[in-house]
Amino acid sequence: MKLSLISLFCLLISLSYSQGQEVILKLTPSTKPVHNKDYQFEEVLDTRLKKTIGQIYDSDRNKRNASFNGKLAQQALTLYQSRINPTPNPSFKFQVKIYKLEMKEIYQAAQRGYKGEVQLSLGFYLVDENKLINLVDFTSKAEYGRPANQMQNVEISIQNLFENSWEYFDEWLNTQYSSNRLLAKSVRLNILDIKRKSTKDTVFYDPKRPLTWADFTEAPPNKSAFNATIFSSLSIAGNASIHNGEIVQNIEVKVYMLPGQSWVKSANDYANNHEQRHFDLTRIAADRMIQRLKSVEFEPKLFEATLNDIYLDAYREMNRFQDAYDDQTNNGINKGIQSDWNQAIRKALLGDMESLDELLK
Repeated sequence: MKLSLISLFCLLISLSYSQGQEVILKLTPSTKPVHNKDYQFEEVLDTRLKKTIGQIYDSDRNKRNASFNGKLAQQALTLYQSRINPTPNPSFKFQVKIYKLEMKEIYQAAQRGYKGEVQLSLGFYLVDENKLINLVDFTSKAEYGRPANQMQNVEISIQNLFENSWEYFDEWLNTQYSSNRLLAKSVRLNILDIKRKSTKDTVFYDPKRPLTWADFTEAPPNKSAFNATIFSSLSIAGNASIHNGEIVQNIEVKVYMLPGQSWVKSANDYANNHEQRHFDLTRIAADRMIQRLKSVEFEPKLFEATLNDIYLDAYREMNRFQDAYDDQTNNGINKGIQSDWNQAIRKALLGDMESLDELLK
């Protein structure tokens, strides 16, 4: 985003020279009101390759180079800092990069004087975990005129341009707090774990709707030593929005089995119970994931990575449950151990993980 402004300044101030006849300019701290803000300016970088800003005519119509003698960045930082009073622990840190600062003068014979123009271009960056994120750019210019018999100093023009850049940035920032994800201060999860209607292609977990052999539609492989196989899994999906500076992340939790990848050879109640317990273990892994999601305080800038880590941990835990279950019950053949798992799973579905944790050891 860029802004163009034109301001007219008629300046009747004498130029000052260094020993090398170079005009040394200076920015000064602002005398305008100071504002309480929840951010601070950390650094200003002068990225211009050419450090002179142009040439100014003296009273003899000789051109003089004008510069800040290498102090532009520090003086600009001091000016920005003078406009705000940061909170003790500001939520945001910003860096400013100066792209361009140039001036030029022309002689106007009809007016027997000079006309000058100063151009400023810079960018405001968010300092995020030692990374820089460009938020908004500012571009503006100021014009001035002066009689031929008087020297002109462009300091006031440049000073006003930098003042305007802060005012523009601050106004832009105020419009972004409630909607810009980069400026969000908190994250709120909205976890949606609802009952879904099953279809022939997907059976969603529902304690009131136990599995039947009709849910196992894949043809069993002839060479498999197992009697039945169930494909069950869990997933999360959702979208995020910004409300009053807070990221609201909707998360839909799904626990399901796929009939087209589940099969049975000899259908009986005992085997059905074994496969149902596989489905139950997937539901338990999802329940534990939801508990972790509710207990974590998410950082706005890292919440997606954290959310993904929690999901992957839950997926790995689901697989660990399934492997331990089949290993210990010998795929349901050991009826005594199967009974222990039946009881532990029933308790875990009610939130009591003690028995299941003992089996998992």
